[in-house]
Amino acid sequence: MNFINIKKNLQIFCINLFLLYFFLYIAEIFINYNKNQLFQKTRLYYLNKKIKKNSSKIYLNFGSYKLLDKVNLNNLPLSGYNQAKILLCLDEYNEPIYYNSDKNGFNNEIYQEQNDILLIGDSYVQGMCVKNSQNFNGQFKKFNFNTTSLGVAGNGPLLEYATFKEFMSQYKFKKLILFITPDNDFYDLSNEINNKILINYLLNKNFLQDLSNKDKKNEKKNILNEYFNNKTKRFANDFLSIYHFNLKEIGNLIENVFSKKIKEDYFYLQNEKVDEVFFEIIKHFNDYLTYQNIDFYIVFNSVTPNILYPSNLESRKYKKLLEIKVSKIKELLDENQIKYFDYTQFLLKNYNKNNINFVFKKINNRWDHYTEKGYYTLTSNIVKLISN
Repeated sequence: MNFINIKKNLQIFCINLFLLYFFLYIAEIFINYNKNQLFQKTRLYYLNKKIKKNSSKIYLNFGSYKLLDKVNLNNLPLSGYNQAKILLCLDEYNEPIYYNSDKNGFNNEIYQEQNDILLIGDSYVQGMCVKNSQNFNGQFKKFNFNTTSLGVAGNGPLLEYATFKEFMSQYKFKKLILFITPDNDFYDLSNEINNKILINYLLNKNFLQDLSNKDKKNEKKNILNEYFNNKTKRFANDFLSIYHFNLKEIGNLIENVFSKKIKEDYFYLQNEKVDEVFFEIIKHFNDYLTYQNIDFYIVFNSVTPNILYPSNLESRKYKKLLEIKVSKIKELLDENQIKYFDYTQFLLKNYNKNNINFVFKKINNRWDHYTEKGYYTLTSNIVKLISN
């Protein structure tokens, strides 16, 4: 009798569990439909598809920030795979964007020792998520400038400074442009200052990891391979993601509802140490470039449209905090006679929330990086800045 009851209860439990999953899956489908991302392909889908058709290896894009919490690393890679075909991202049409990395692992079609301008920054400088003909390298060519990009997605100011110190000796350049992204640079820096390898670049002017060394390049590849592990072969995970069986959006919704994180605090925007390190990084850039008689410029990327045109109290508060931080940086630049351009201010004067989509694109119903026109418009303004 007891066995029969247990069996019956187990059947009821399984049926209820199935019904719960079924209704959650329907909700998952509904959420993805509203976000216009129903059955969209993933990066792994295109990676596996390409691997089957092409014998040459293709790699996922890498950001150094992904390894900042790995305390056991003897070396911290500052770029992705060298001389390889990289799957950068999926664009607004859910189509893959690839690039061929140079010998140092950056998004440059070829290694170019002689340059008019060296570009330092994050994903905007790396060219997320546009074809190479549309990114900053491609746009500057239209104005007859030869550039090399040392941009990597997810880089904050300290990673950018480390990248500059590590690779600057391999390039000759007349001007250097450091791109600052107010949306996330202060948060990124609050994490970067806790990494023992990165902070050495700032504390010790002679510190280098010597990442261009052949042995270090091999070690970097091993580190990246270990990080990505079998991501390129996880067919089941890819299948579950494409068809939404993993209930990812439901999970995100639950996490947002029950998360104890108070977004309104923005602790990293109220951390004086972050400010001090940020200012110190700019001074280090300026001191070295002035000594080498190289022109130094700062470009402030625009904040994304949801911050540019705040619609609620929280976003207005966030925008105000960013404005205070940017104004402090501008004071430092003025004191040191460093020229700069603020794309946020330009867009506020020349665009509105009804036509900002000409400058910023949306991917998966969220504001993302610049459109081709956005990159071109900013580049043309930079050219005016450096030509004066």
